[in-house]
Amino acid sequence: MKRVLLLCSALLALEASPLSQLFEALKKQPITQVDEQLVQIMKLQKQKVSDRFYPQISLFGSLEHYNSATNLRPVPPTEANALLKSHEPLPFAQNIARVGASASMPVYIQELFDLQKKMEYLLQSTKLKKELNIYKNEGVLLGSYASLGYMDRLREALEATHHSLQKSYEDLVIKVHSGRAAPVALDKIASAMDSVELKMQDIAQQRAQLAAKIAGLTGIEIRDYQPIVQKSPIKKEQIFALLPLQARLQAQKADLKAAKDRFIPKVLLEAKWSENYAQKDVVFKKDVHRGYGDVALKVVLPLSKTNFTDIELERAKLLQQKSLVAKTKMELQAQAKALEEQLRLNAKKVAIAKQKVKRQQELLRYAKTAFGVGRLTEEEYLRYEDSLLSARADLAKALADKWRLLAQLAVIYGNDLERIVE
Repeated sequence: MKRVLLLCSALLALEASPLSQLFEALKKQPITQVDEQLVQIMKLQKQKVSDRFYPQISLFGSLEHYNSATNLRPVPPTEANALLKSHEPLPFAQNIARVGASASMPVYIQELFDLQKKMEYLLQSTKLKKELNIYKNEGVLLGSYASLGYMDRLREALEATHHSLQKSYEDLVIKVHSGRAAPVALDKIASAMDSVELKMQDIAQQRAQLAAKIAGLTGIEIRDYQPIVQKSPIKKEQIFALLPLQARLQAQKADLKAAKDRFIPKVLLEAKWSENYAQKDVVFKKDVHRGYGDVALKVVLPLSKTNFTDIELERAKLLQQKSLVAKTKMELQAQAKALEEQLRLNAKKVAIAKQKVKRQQELLRYAKTAFGVGRLTEEEYLRYEDSLLSARADLAKALADKWRLLAQLAVIYGNDLERIVE
C-alpha cells in the first residue's frame, strides 16, 4: 500500500508544472552546490579567525652542543655554592638535551575583534551572493523556458502556414490540370512551402539547443512545453542585488578599523617549560637533570611604517567599494525602472499583436478566396501568408519577452521565481 501511495505521489509530481520541477531540480544541481561550498569555506575562514583567541601550544625537543660549558637553566651563586659543597653536579655542560612545551594566548588584541566582524560581514555577503545566484539561475532558466515556448509557437505558426499553403497548392493543381492556371504557379507555391520547411528545421535546431541549455542547468530533458502562468506579483521591497556589495562594504570598514587598531597595545600571555638533560656536568662529570619554565604577561606595541601604509591602503579600498556600491545602485535602479516600463509597453504590444493576428487571419481568408477566383496573383497571395506568419511570430516573441523581462526584474528585487510563476 505504501508503495502504491509513493507511486501515485510520483505520478502527481510528474503531472505538475514542468517549470516548477525545473526550479526544484536547479537547486540540487552542481551549479548551486558550488555556491554552497563557498559558504562553507567562508564559515571555516571565520572560524579560523576565532581560533586565534585560543591558546597556541607547541612541543619541542633539541640536542645542543656548545664550545664551552653552558647552564641547563640559570643558577644563582648561592645555589651553585651549595651544590659544590654537597658534591652534587652543577647544571652546566657542553652537550644538552631539552624537551618541553610552550604556550601563548591573546589576553587582549583589538585587531582580532575587528577581523571577526569583517568575517561576519564576508560570510553574510557570501550567503547573499549564493541566494542571488539562485535567483539569477532561475531567471536564466525562465528565459530559456520562455524561449522554448517562443520556438513552439513559431513552429505552430509555420505548421499552420504550411498547411494553408498545402491546401492552396492542392486547389491550384486542379486549376492547372483544367488549364485555368499556369504550371509555374505551382512552383511558386511549392517554393514558399520549401521556405517554410527550412524555417521549421531551423526552429527545431534552436529548440534542441535551448533544451540542452535547460538540461545543463537542471539535469532534466524538456520534451513538452506548457504555457507559463504568473501566480504572484513581484515584491519590490528592496534592491536585493545590491545587498552582497553592501555587506562587503561593511567588511571593508572593519578592515580599515583593524588596520588602525594595530597601534593599540596587544596583551599576550606566554608560558614555557622544558626538561633539560646533560651526561657530564662541568665539575663532577655526572649526569644532571633540571626542569625550567616561566610565565610572562607581555604588552606589545607594534611601531612600523608599514602599519601607516596599510591604513592608507584600506582607506583607498573602502573608497573604491563605496564608489562601486553607489555606481551599482544607480545602475540597478535605472535598470529596474526601464524593465518596469518595458513590461508595461510589452503588455500593450501583446494586445496589439493578438489583434493583428486576428485581422491577418481575416485578410488571409479573403485573400484565399480572391486567389481562388483569380483576382490575386500568386505573389500577392503569398504576401498575405507571410503577413500572418509574421504577425504570429511577433505575438510569440512578445509573449516570451514578458517572462524574460519579468525574470530580470525579479532578480533585481530578490524574488524567488518559483513563487511567482508556474
